[in-house]
Amino acid sequence: MSQKINLRVWLKIPDAEAATVKNTLARRFGYADILNDVKKERLFSIEVDCGDVEELARSFAKELVNENKESCKILIDELNFEEGYVPVKVSLKIEDGEAISTRERLRSRLGFTNVVDVKKATIWKLYLGGMDPELRAKKIAEELLINPHKDTFEITSRMG
Repeated sequence: MSQKINLRVWLKIPDAEAATVKNTLARRFGYADILNDVKKERLFSIEVDCGDVEELARSFAKELVNENKESCKILIDELNFEEGYVPVKVSLKIEDGEAISTRERLRSRLGFTNVVDVKKATIWKLYLGGMDPELRAKKIAEELLINPHKDTFEITSRMG
């Protein structure tokens, strides 16, 4: 039975891309009154078919996270987010070369033959005030966060 390791990775240092998205949404798209902040995470979803999943997760984090500038959170067979923001998961609907090369690096170069698949996504954390933040997050994703020709997005669930 395979298990999924979800590795959420974010910068400890200021994130210039997230700051640019926040400024663009506030200044060009008119969200200044309801947009409190924008943060970004990378998400690696790594499917493994055997082995000590906790141990594997720690090994993958050592390989995929630059601890000088990044922090991470490991979730096994679940993906959830804290309260206070709307998480928008953006991933490629076309073949993801970076995810494929990460899978091959883990399998071939590092010997983790139990890695079945690797998927990569970006999680945009939209801190929105006002009414119906999830509907607004969907509109923001469609207006700015995705390229409809190659990306797909979903508003992911938060912890209850």
